[in-house]
Amino acid sequence: MDTCIWSVELPPEKGSWYTAVDYVINDLGIFTKIEKRSKKSGALDQLWGFRVGKNKVKGTDYLAQIQSRQALLWQKITEVIPGDQQIIVRGNRQTEITLFCSPENFSDVMDMIQRMMLAHPTENGPSREAAGWLCWEQDEDWEAGESLEAMVEAERTGDERFIEDEILAETILR
Repeated sequence: MDTCIWSVELPPEKGSWYTAVDYVINDLGIFTKIEKRSKKSGALDQLWGFRVGKNKVKGTDYLAQIQSRQALLWQKITEVIPGDQQIIVRGNRQTEITLFCSPENFSDVMDMIQRMMLAHPTENGPSREAAGWLCWEQDEDWEAGESLEAMVEAERTGDERFIEDEILAETILR
């Protein structure tokens, strides 16, 4: 199975806080997770951070809070806009994912997107599978600091979700 996994830190120089963006591109689609990370400076900060939804980032002296997660299945992609070391991918009715790439991985990521879009033609109608991933985006069960790859795999192999009509409608392409 073809998979691209990478992370980007914004700004690149870590200070008292930074944003960590994780990406997984696999046979299903494109997935991203954005966390805001701040330096932990003592027991009180750690306790307060936990109360406001921040968790320790393993192997670092930072606390993390999930800002967002996004998923876009190949058959629901409507537009790909390559830029200077970034790629904007749009799909569903309102999903837009910006992939921040390095000079080393930009062409590999772009090649994979093109190959997978050829292998998975666009489907205009509603999709229960895509709607399930829209629900995944809104889940609050995940902890900050958890691997995006593990989150995607858990969702992929987990129970089927109850899908409301409004969410299903978000997967109909215009």
